Amino acid sequence: MKRIFFLCIVITLVLKCNALDEYNGLFGWNKRITPTKIAICAAPSSDAERMLVASLSGLATQAVGVKQFNEMVWEEHTPADFYSELQDAVIDAIQPQSIRHTECWQLLSDYKRAGVVKGYILYSSDKSKGRMYSRRENMNLSANVATVYAGVLKGVLIDESLEQQAQALGLKRLKDCRTISMEDCFNEMKTRLNNHSALAVDPKVSNCREYAIANRLMVYYDVNALSEKIMEWVEPLSPIVGWNCPDEFTHTSLVSRWGHFNTASNWCKNMTLLAAASAKMKPKHLQPFNPKQIDYSDPSSFHAFLMSDGDNMQWTYNSFMTSDDFYASPLKKDFSINWTSCPVNLSIMSVPSWNRIVDKGMLFNTIVEYGGGYQYPDLFATNRSNRAELLTRFARRLNEHFNQLGLTTMGVICQDVHSKAAREAFSIYAHEIKSLCGIIAIQYYPYELAGEIEWFDNGVGIDIPVVTATYSIWDTVDAKRPHGGTPSYVASLINRNALSATKNKQAGELSFTIVHAWSSFDKSNSEENTTVKGINAAWASAQKLNQYVHTVSLEELLWRIRMRYRPQQTQSLIQ
Repeated sequence: MKRIFFLCIVITLVLKCNALDEYNGLFGWNKRITPTKIAICAAPSSDAERMLVASLSGLATQAVGVKQFNEMVWEEHTPADFYSELQDAVIDAIQPQSIRHTECWQLLSDYKRAGVVKGYILYSSDKSKGRMYSRRENMNLSANVATVYAGVLKGVLIDESLEQQAQALGLKRLKDCRTISMEDCFNEMKTRLNNHSALAVDPKVSNCREYAIANRLMVYYDVNALSEKIMEWVEPLSPIVGWNCPDEFTHTSLVSRWGHFNTASNWCKNMTLLAAASAKMKPKHLQPFNPKQIDYSDPSSFHAFLMSDGDNMQWTYNSFMTSDDFYASPLKKDFSINWTSCPVNLSIMSVPSWNRIVDKGMLFNTIVEYGGGYQYPDLFATNRSNRAELLTRFARRLNEHFNQLGLTTMGVICQDVHSKAAREAFSIYAHEIKSLCGIIAIQYYPYELAGEIEWFDNGVGIDIPVVTATYSIWDTVDAKRPHGGTPSYVASLINRNALSATKNKQAGELSFTIVHAWSSFDKSNSEENTTVKGINAAWASAQKLNQYVHTVSLEELLWRIRMRYRPQQTQSLIQ
């Protein structure tokens, strides 16, 4: 009997562990909370008031989550840009019982009376000199400390300049964070915090704090011994919200080494309410590409232009959608321009953004899932003892979303594309992501690696190509990057190779150019008559291609590569 009883306990524990490990479809994001009422708060007039509104929004979300309240906050954005469309989409999805317009101090009074706010957390504004998201001397991190305490103690963020106004409303001080270090804060609070995410945020910035407060997250800034401890403490495969200093690679490599992904969300607003609406919406499915329609006998050169930086969530929430340099450009109807994006994370946190991408897309433009979030596959989970297991779990999550959204192409950025660790990651991706047509690989420096192709078996005898960029459109002249430069220069390189192939009666080049989203070209650094950037830079280059080069979608390019180098496999797949 004792053996049977012991066996029952073991089986119960195994089943329980399996249930805990079961994927919940949220890709590491926290549970989405939906209200029955919405308060639209006027755009605050100062940084201190923006911090206040962020904390009010976070506390309201937290209270709705435990069914003690029924209203969440939408902070108006100036200029409105795409956020006005997102606001309409949120209201349409949630269908709230009531919508009211208010301002921060009235909202504070209302939430105090409703018991959502228990008091205030005092901090001092950071007045250090220098640009945001840089490492500055004499930074005051008390706003970040206060944000951690706010979610646990249910207090709003009050800068010392606003303390008298808060006290006039009858609020009591719950914590003075002006002299508490981030280290002491973490050591004291980590057992009361949620370790399924974290927020990296400049102490000057209010964005994303509502998400941190709503979910009781640890907040940090800079890459140092403390941030290493925090990343180790956070559960693997978690989204690290916000952005960090001192630079892009240092921040993202830290996140990657501990098995997380960077969401590049530092300017996102209204994350919790957008997520609430997204829980009520169905993400749209991309229209499938048909490889049977390709004329594989055409010996011409085929080229794809791919926009960089689509894993940048905050950009996709706003100006990416409205700018003529990017997704609002009418040019995308006229030639094949391909887009890196963050479909998986958007389909959870901002379905309206993802659905807009699908609705406004073109059949000859490929949407590339850029890494499942910004992470370096060759560094992913290298600080963990179970890296292969974590890579596999991550890839299986991606597979579920690829199927749901109709994705077929993955983009990655590596420190070293050729490393053994990168190859391990590519092998796992190829094996686990069943709809994968191919992987586009970019090097952190340099972006372009001569169009090299490596192949990885998908587990059922089909090889998946990992293709590197041959060229880059980039506004910095660099002797170590002979295949990167202005739109005209890149076009001349593509034309030269196409002409050489034609002259020698060889099959044309199958290649792609990565277009650096932030590079701008004008009369001082290019042959263009007007300043060009983004899709306009790609268009300027495409217009200079000769008759032997055809621009195509990345998906078509990948199928052509597969047919050229793996013809039997590819023919059997198509048939």
